[in-house]
Amino acid sequence: MRNGRYIDRIQHLLRGLVLVATLLTVFGSSTCSCAPNLTAEKRRNDIEFLARWAKDYSPFVELNERRKGLPNYEMLVPHYIQLAEKAESNAEFYQVVYGYFSLIGASGHGHLLSEQSLRGYLMESLRQPGQLPWYQFHAASYWPKLQDRECFAHPPFRIVRDGQEYRTVEDWHSKDCLIPRGSKIIRVKGMACSSYRERLQRETWLRYVVVGAERIAERLLAVHEGKGFDGWQVDFLLPNGTTHEAFVPAKKDSPSESEFTDYSLGGGNCICLELTQYVGYIRVKCMGGMFIEEDGKKIRKFLEDSAGKYLRLIIDVRHNGGGLHYYGFDNLIAPFLDESVTYTEVGGIRKPFWADHKSDFLETLRRGVSIFAHETAVEEIAPPGGFDKTRWVFYKITRRVDPRERYKFSGQLYILLDGGTGSAADEYVNAAQRIGLATLVGQRTPGSCGPYFNPVMVRLPASGMIFILEADLMLNQDGSVNEITGTQPDMELAPFHLPEKVTKEELLQDEWVRKIIEGSVEG
Repeated sequence: MRNGRYIDRIQHLLRGLVLVATLLTVFGSSTCSCAPNLTAEKRRNDIEFLARWAKDYSPFVELNERRKGLPNYEMLVPHYIQLAEKAESNAEFYQVVYGYFSLIGASGHGHLLSEQSLRGYLMESLRQPGQLPWYQFHAASYWPKLQDRECFAHPPFRIVRDGQEYRTVEDWHSKDCLIPRGSKIIRVKGMACSSYRERLQRETWLRYVVVGAERIAERLLAVHEGKGFDGWQVDFLLPNGTTHEAFVPAKKDSPSESEFTDYSLGGGNCICLELTQYVGYIRVKCMGGMFIEEDGKKIRKFLEDSAGKYLRLIIDVRHNGGGLHYYGFDNLIAPFLDESVTYTEVGGIRKPFWADHKSDFLETLRRGVSIFAHETAVEEIAPPGGFDKTRWVFYKITRRVDPRERYKFSGQLYILLDGGTGSAADEYVNAAQRIGLATLVGQRTPGSCGPYFNPVMVRLPASGMIFILEADLMLNQDGSVNEITGTQPDMELAPFHLPEKVTKEELLQDEWVRKIIEGSVEG
């Protein structure tokens, strides 16, 4: 028996060493993956592949054209093929693909997998077969590196937009002057901010981008402008009323959310605060699986210490990009329930997607969704009006959430959400609304709640780029498509900047939070 356990430990160690060796081999110490040598024909093939995928499988491209007024993706194919064939570098080709993909992936989950995500999927694929074989992730890692190096940039300080004005939110030392927090950017490269944004969309790689170019340009100092670019000449209006011109060097990579707001920094993933004697507040920054247990304990202790005195509790998931579905259900729904609740979701899938993929692949996509809230029934239903029954299959899914050890809270629950509340966080607020758990306050989410499948990894055959796209859609309770209209709050409020820090002092100045404290929002 002892020898058996010893052998088991050795085998476990050897498996671990093999995994580490594989990771080092695939994503080794080299700072870049081998650059692919792409002919004009190969570049053309990747654009055609994207267009075919959209035509056969995408649940959104036609809906986006009809309901959002987006361009017809098929009519743009010849234009993007021509751009791809003429691309003079891999960087230019990637920018062309990014531009066309912005239309294909305009709704739901749609993005290039980051290098960190590729590593995660590689490890998952090594443990058990996934959507793609493990050896395809290394070639794909070339493209997010190139994106960071050739497409995006950001300054060494954070900027926020206030109406048509941009201001710094932290001190920055130029070579000869301190640019204090609160300084306004009045000109970039001799142009007013609005003119500079327009120039970016007209003259940089943003000219390839069909959907979302204005959002990128709106961040102002955010775009790599091409060969020889190393920063911006900026005119600042300082808080004392004087002006100062300085060269702002560019950091050439994709800025994280923390480059734009300190709201997500410090204090851990979950922050619990008492705002007034009878109002509690819980900020959840992301719904990563590594935080579920720790954050659940923190929330439970916070509410236990309150001894049930809170009449209102605010759960803030603004700019929460998601994570795992389990987080919301385990920490933010089940412990607030007295009894089991059920709700239904309706999802739609294009029939060719079913026909063209093997059952084990479809089961892989189903696996991550079917178990996050217990499915008690899944039944095929007739497609609703506007959906051709020869091209679509729809399912009604009934889910049940069982209560867990209840939190010490019996007041009114409010959830703050906005256009940055995505993926698993969007699923959380949508489910909370369906079961009547809380009053949703703020602005609508971007929409990303597909109920039947996990997002699909789509690999372009020539370049090896790996994107995430949706294969299903979800209908909201009013019949609208979630990925197009988002989850609508019960009370929609005017746009308001997030506080700079998650502190009591900052939050008490937050207009949305104050409305809840003052009772302007009815539960």
